[in-house]
Order: sequence, then structure tokens, then C-alpha cells
Amino acid sequence: MKGGPVMVDMTTGKSSLVKTEPQKEWLMPGYNTVTAFFDESGKFKDHRVISFAGVAGFNEEFQPFADEWGRLLHRNGLQILSAKDAFNPRRPLSRKNTRVGVNERIEDLTQFVACIRKHLSLVTGVTIDVLAFEKLPSHFFQTYGNDPIFVAFARALLKVVEFTPDPDKVSFICDDEEQVAFHIYRLYRRIKRVFPEARKKLVGITFADDRVLFGLQAADLVAALMRLEAGRKWLRAGYDYAPPFEALSRSPARHERIWEVSTAFADKPTLIGLARALKGKREEQKNT
Repeated sequence: MKGGPVMVDMTTGKSSLVKTEPQKEWLMPGYNTVTAFFDESGKFKDHRVISFAGVAGFNEEFQPFADEWGRLLHRNGLQILSAKDAFNPRRPLSRKNTRVGVNERIEDLTQFVACIRKHLSLVTGVTIDVLAFEKLPSHFFQTYGNDPIFVAFARALLKVVEFTPDPDKVSFICDDEEQVAFHIYRLYRRIKRVFPEARKKLVGITFADDRVLFGLQAADLVAALMRLEAGRKWLRAGYDYAPPFEALSRSPARHERIWEVSTAFADKPTLIGLARALKGKREEQKNT
């Protein structure tokens, strides 16, 4: 990967964004930074399926991403892209884009999916079957807590760490949700203690407003599409936006920067396997 860290202004609703020169003194020479933006979709008390997903890339990738995402927002008359609002095909996206209907909305959303794949390196996330999660053995909850979003966060975080080459570093940005932010921070600290590779690469976690950061809006879209696709797989619940999900998850084309799309669907067998692996890890630590 080329280049070093750059300062990114990802304010919404403007066709031109502030650009600055690379500030290479931010990190020691030879280091690049991977920035990851993640969001959740669905609350486990209200939904059978939840997801935690997002996008990641080297810092140099985010300026062209932000430029194009901002243009798409401006073209569609939006200040922010919210998947929850955009998935209602009976309502216009905005006063500027008054189109309604499923096919029209698929066309609108596919532009944003294409922007992600064109400019960023990684799309990843975890979707969890809530009922299967609740039946896991007690030792699992001692590590991850009672909310499945935390195990989804842990697996997604480790995927970004795995993606990031040595000696580069990872900065993690999550949507600012008061109910989960503190617990996610504690789990982030625990992951750094337990996993040497994470300890070496993770340099920070931040909680931010998705109305301001385009990366979080992209994460919101990815997480929502993953949750709907999991509902189709597990619950046979049909949904209208399979085409944008297929566009998001297909193999990379030559003109795209996307390097990997990793979408994990954690059903009952997967979660049981994860619980067994965690138990083995705990016993291994006790013996060392």
C-alpha cells in the first residue's frame, strides 16, 4: 500500500471538502494507518438478528471516498444517508430526489455501494442469530457479556487487525451509542490484553456522530444490508434490497480498490464453535 496518513475532512452535504497535506510525523517512519468505521444494526431485545459491520481502508483512501460520497449526497439532496430511512421505498429520499419505488431506490443505493467498493479496501461484518446466542454456555458471557453486539464487535475488530499488514496500525471508529459505547471500550481493552497481534496494531478507538462522518454512514448501510440478508438466510424473510447486497459482496473488479469483502453469518453451529474455542483459550491461559 502506498502513501502515509492524511487529514480527512468528512463533513456532510458539501460538494467540495477541505484538503490538507499529509502529516507524516503523526506516526513513526514506515507506518501507515488503517482506519475502520463500524456501526450496528438491530437491537437484540427487539430483533431476532443483529449485525455489526463496517468499512476500512488506509487513510489515503478516505479523501477520494469522502469526495464522491459527498457528491452523491448533494446529488440526492441529502445531508446524511440513513439506511433506516432510505429502505422505505414509499418515501422520497429528499425534496430533490422525489423518486419512489423499490427499483428506483435500489438504483439510488447501489451508487453508494459502488462508492465504497471503488475507494476503500475492506468491507467486513458479523451477523448473529440472537436466539442461538442466548443458549450459549455461561463462560461465553463472562468474556463477551450478554449483548451479542459485543461478540460481533470483537470478531469484526480482529478481522481488521488480521487485514492490516505489519508494521501498520489500526484506528477504530464506532457510531456513538450511549448504551453500548462504554462496554465496547472495555472489550476493546480486553482484546488488546489477550491477543498479541491486536495489542501490537491497535492504536485507538473513538466514538463519533454518523451525521458528520461519511465512513459511519457507509458502515450503517453495510450493517443494515447484512442484517436483512441474514434474515433471508435464517428466517426466510424476504427483503427488497438483495441487489445492493449482492453488489456489495461480489468479487472485486479491476477498477475497484476493494481488496476483501468478508461477511460472517454466525448461526448456532458457528457460535457453538466459537464458544468452544474461547473455552480452550481460557484454559490455555490458566496453564501458562
